[in-house]
Amino acid sequence: MAKKKVASPRSLRAWFSQSSHLVLLVGAMASAAVFAAIVALAFNDFRVAMRGNHAHAAMLARILEDQATRTFETTELALDALSSSPAVMSSGTTPPRMEEALRQALAGLTFLRGLAVLDAGGRVVASTFTGDAETFVDIPRLGSGVSAGQTLLGGWVAGRTLQSIRLNGAPVPAPPGVGYIPVQHGFKTEGGDLLSLVALINPDALSNFQRLTLETETFESVVASYAGQVLASSGAATAMAGQSISRIPVFSQYLPRQEHGTYVGKGVTGERQILGFRVSGTKPLVVMVEESYRSAVDRWLSDSRALLGIGAALTLLTIGLTLAVWRGVRTRESALAEVEAAQRRISQSEHDLSVLMRSVQELIFRTDAHGFITYVNAHWTVFTGEPGANAVGKRMQDFIAPQSKAEVARLLDHQSRETVRHCEALALFPGGRQVMVQVAVVPLRVDGRLSGFAGSAVDVTDRWRAQHQLQAQIAFQELLLETNPLPISVTDAQDRVVRVNRAWEDYKGRAREDVLGHSLQSFLPPEEVRAHASANSQLVRWGGRTFFEVQVLRGDGSRRDTRVEKAAIADEHGRVTGVLSILMDISEFREAERATQEARDIAEEASRAKSEFVANMSHELRTPLQSILGFAELGVLRGGSQPKLASMFESIHLAGQRMLNLVNDLLEVSRLESTVGTFHLERIDLRGVIRPVLRELDPLLARSRLLLDVQLADVPLMAKADPLRFEQVIRNVVANAIKFSPPGGKITLSGRLDSKGQVHLVVRDQGPGIPEPELEHIFEAFVQSTKTKDGSGGTGLGLAICRKIVEAMSGQIYARNVEGGGTAFHIVLPARGQTETEPVPLE
Repeated sequence: MAKKKVASPRSLRAWFSQSSHLVLLVGAMASAAVFAAIVALAFNDFRVAMRGNHAHAAMLARILEDQATRTFETTELALDALSSSPAVMSSGTTPPRMEEALRQALAGLTFLRGLAVLDAGGRVVASTFTGDAETFVDIPRLGSGVSAGQTLLGGWVAGRTLQSIRLNGAPVPAPPGVGYIPVQHGFKTEGGDLLSLVALINPDALSNFQRLTLETETFESVVASYAGQVLASSGAATAMAGQSISRIPVFSQYLPRQEHGTYVGKGVTGERQILGFRVSGTKPLVVMVEESYRSAVDRWLSDSRALLGIGAALTLLTIGLTLAVWRGVRTRESALAEVEAAQRRISQSEHDLSVLMRSVQELIFRTDAHGFITYVNAHWTVFTGEPGANAVGKRMQDFIAPQSKAEVARLLDHQSRETVRHCEALALFPGGRQVMVQVAVVPLRVDGRLSGFAGSAVDVTDRWRAQHQLQAQIAFQELLLETNPLPISVTDAQDRVVRVNRAWEDYKGRAREDVLGHSLQSFLPPEEVRAHASANSQLVRWGGRTFFEVQVLRGDGSRRDTRVEKAAIADEHGRVTGVLSILMDISEFREAERATQEARDIAEEASRAKSEFVANMSHELRTPLQSILGFAELGVLRGGSQPKLASMFESIHLAGQRMLNLVNDLLEVSRLESTVGTFHLERIDLRGVIRPVLRELDPLLARSRLLLDVQLADVPLMAKADPLRFEQVIRNVVANAIKFSPPGGKITLSGRLDSKGQVHLVVRDQGPGIPEPELEHIFEAFVQSTKTKDGSGGTGLGLAICRKIVEAMSGQIYARNVEGGGTAFHIVLPARGQTETEPVPLE
């Protein structure tokens, strides 16, 4: 981070020593003082004007509030007087007599639209409007019901008469903006009936008074209910009759804490207003008077134009006088400074030229008219490693390679009229060092006669070598493109062909001169054009790479399945300028893929047929086996007195039982392999599934005098599994452990959650173990370990069934020999989230 320079006392004294600077400082201070005084006066005048606007708004609000309050109080007094007149409260009075009394009262109340008498059910008993009698009106639209002696002010209601809120028949629509403010007064007749007098105040009467009061003002006014509903207004707020304005600060911040005041902020007609408000002391009314703050500022600016103009004139006059004095003083100082500067420049130029010639990063030289070097700068040492004095007196051609001597001779041609001459030449310096230099020479003339040459030389060896390398690289890329066996093409952003290789010509059967510069639409089939255009537009817009497959028409007329790889080509600014396309014929691959799929389908069909055959045969065998087992059991029971016969029947029963177990296992395998088998998975705690199975096996454990050690974790072993199928897995694995464990041995069943959150169960026995090569094969159908083929029974299907069940639940089961003897069977089920039970097909 750069440090900020601090002016030293010496530099400050030098600055103040100049008269022109002192003139500027004094003039600036005087101008600032005048400007500050004018600003202070203007600010004070603005504050006074704004206070006046606030006071005027408060006064107008008080006047309009008083008039609005008196209007509603007059209405209340008139209703109270009318309710005590015999024509209204007498029990024997008639509606015509009531209407006559109402019209007489209405004649003196010019601010009312009409009067009416309603009963408690909303029926119009009498009204000054013809046709209102016997009409039922919606009383809640007038306000809540009133009791005797109570007067209630309602909200703004659209319409001219009570017909706008009638219930019997469609209400009479009112023109936009036309409405009334109902005032209800409850009273009881001599007969004890509760009636209400309703006065319909004309909001226009209030608005007219507001307009007359504000006729010469720029203010607008609004009379609203205490709840924030507009009852009457003037100016731009006229169209807001009946709308809610409860969100402005008058209602949201000031009421009921403050009943009158002024502020600058959001008003009824704008976001920034000067607003004065006042709450009626006797009625639920709020009167607001507001003026646009911008209008007040514009009015102040108009009134203060003279003051601001005088201030600006005084400020400009002070600045002008300061500049005039400063200009005169500055002109005199400049003349003296220019004389001194010219002298310094002459001496400095000589010094700078000397330094420049020594430090410039180019070789600067000068020759006489015959090309003999008369001067070189210090950069000669960088080029050659020798002092510059060794070059003086030698010809330029002495340092140039033979192939470049002609170019250098052209630079020193006396007859040429070129002013600046350029060439590139290969220079040979001592030590065999070769340097490619770019030379520029200017002829020097004195009185029109050539006196020599001045020039410079720049080392461009790196650029020259880079150009050669680039050309070699481009040639290599050209060779790589042409020899590539895949058809390759390049198109620009408008899908015009820019390049193709020889493989593309052979594949498409078109010569490159026939397609270069042409759009793809001019020579490709429509379906290929659509595929290319869609991919190209995406790459031109977003860049990157893409691929797709399409049927491509080859030059021989055949259509081939082709994979098209595309990549965007960007320029040095990152803008995509074209698309590289590579075609790869995959017809043979697709044909092989289809053949493979057909073979897979045939194999699956054969597997299904085999499973269905096994299932059908198993079902067919179960029926005669049940008969054989039944008769064998009957023979054992009845042959008790003949031991030989009973032994024969027992052998038949044992053989039949083994055959039935085999048939059941075959049927189970068939069911698991068939497509109709389903698992009903649910999220369960496996501990609750394991313990009932172990209790079932207690008799087998006791018969073999085996100890079962159960080590299940204290935390729930949650997994998503089919409870019945999982019981079958545990039953088979533990039963195998019981079968092959020696009497008096120990079986261990442990369960825990591993580091991945999976449920890991291990059933360990102390049996003979399983040879290592057979650990995986024992889970195949009809396969048993060579160490357990002891004729004790078994079909070799139990573990195969277990593996199919566990894998269907996305788990795994495997066996490992335990050090010290025995085998451990591991069952792992993945961690599952909490989900609903759903059937899962077993494939």
